[in-house]
Amino acid sequence: MSLRVLLQESPRVIMLASDSHALLFRYNHSDGLPNSDGTASNPQNLSPVARCIVEFTTLQSLDLSNYRSLKASGVYGTLGLINLGPDTFLCVIVNAVCVATVRPGEAVQKIVSVEFYCLNQNEHDNYILDEADPYKVSYPGSGEQPYNLGLDLPDNAIDHPCVELKKILSGGTFYYSVNFDLTNRLQDRLSEGSAFDIDSLDEDFLWNAYMIDSLIKFRSRLSQEEKTMLDTARMLTCAVRGFVMSVTIPAAASPIQGLRSNYPSTLTIVSRLSCRRAGTRFNSRGVDDDGYAANFVASETVLWHPSGLCFSYAQVRGSVPIFWEQATGLLPNQQKIQITRSPEATQPAFDKHFEQLELRYGTVHILNLMSASRVGEVELTERYSYHTQKSPLNRAIGNEAPSGHRLIQSHFDFHAETKGPGGYEAASMVRRLVRERAESFGYFLCDTTDLPRGGSDSSEKLDMVHSTVILQQQGVFRVNCLDCLDRTNLIQTILSQMATEMFLSHRSERATADFWMRHSSIWADNGDVSMELPQSMTLSHI
Repeated sequence: MSLRVLLQESPRVIMLASDSHALLFRYNHSDGLPNSDGTASNPQNLSPVARCIVEFTTLQSLDLSNYRSLKASGVYGTLGLINLGPDTFLCVIVNAVCVATVRPGEAVQKIVSVEFYCLNQNEHDNYILDEADPYKVSYPGSGEQPYNLGLDLPDNAIDHPCVELKKILSGGTFYYSVNFDLTNRLQDRLSEGSAFDIDSLDEDFLWNAYMIDSLIKFRSRLSQEEKTMLDTARMLTCAVRGFVMSVTIPAAASPIQGLRSNYPSTLTIVSRLSCRRAGTRFNSRGVDDDGYAANFVASETVLWHPSGLCFSYAQVRGSVPIFWEQATGLLPNQQKIQITRSPEATQPAFDKHFEQLELRYGTVHILNLMSASRVGEVELTERYSYHTQKSPLNRAIGNEAPSGHRLIQSHFDFHAETKGPGGYEAASMVRRLVRERAESFGYFLCDTTDLPRGGSDSSEKLDMVHSTVILQQQGVFRVNCLDCLDRTNLIQTILSQMATEMFLSHRSERATADFWMRHSSIWADNGDVSMELPQSMTLSHI
């Protein structure tokens, strides 16, 4: 369901309108403070933004005669509000494409382009209006440049204060869903309840948290009926960054043949990049004092079968969680690595990082892929091992055997193992190293017996109340190399395959070569996007 974005010139009001309701944004030209008692009514002054008054009302209660459309086609909701200098902008998703259906009724959209609409002045409206008509043609004799087809950016486009932020958000690495919580894995979503509640989103992966926060607070002050209407209108959008894609598995190639169905299955990868310590490749390394690791990504493999059976497997990657830096350089593998804090000053942040992981996933198995001979990587590995041994999670509880420790570390020298004639095929030797732990971690499995049987149409609603949890994943692999890029992605592909094979073996089934080809292909696409993310500017640079 698309929305319309409308403008009233005087007094200046920007409106997001559905078929029945409207969300209105007006600039607050007063002192911008909330009510004296600290409360806010509807319409409400937003704090801490405090420059914007927002109202949610029915469309029939408004006089639309003074409004005109700012976009020729429909829009897909707002990412929130942002103050840049003296101006306040509303960010609106103007183009998006569906790239995945995790389960029926759980569609994921990729953001293709966004637009920023200024609430307090019309200086930037010309740029917006030119984009609103992409087929504009100027004819000879009209006094305008001939036949420009609207393809040239207006002169003021470069000066637009949101141009860099627009490039980032329109870069094809941001995703959202309007009907389920994309910030959490399937196991956590089902554990927290059946309803999609915008208040329960995981802010570690919510990239527009700062922009949408004031609107979420606005929503919290509405009545329950108004909240339901606002959520149904799908105006507030929460975005993750990373990679999401589904591939269709034809019924003949489905690895689950014991449950006969003429409908296809879907295989989905969801990789969520943490927004806590993201950054460009050489500028963001290691961990911060709150325990957040650089370039931390939580990935999930989901296999859905039209019978209602659904398999999920989670794993994570991230920079070595100690304090270190790497200088930029032109020659590969020649960038100097420097550890910047003593062991004593590092241990608290290291412990925070793994305590957070253990609380969320259970037992954590570190799989370190760095070289045992390259200068810099050797020092990082030694310090990594030192802090792992000192971690409280690495101590037995009571009479617990060492195998019961909640933090385990293994070292797999990827370059040494794959430099022979076998090449990258030799990476599969990691299976022997992690097989026992992988079997103890298991996977997540649920069955939703009343799912629509008509395939994976994203328009069908999913009744999650009757989802039955069969198994839960009890631990997680945390994989790293130096950059957490190509080496890490290949090993994570193998771990995903091992978990899927384990699930199928428990059902006495085996996947076809066609299925594994699709599995490898989607993980390769995930790796390609993962390579791009650390190279790009982040929202924190704006």
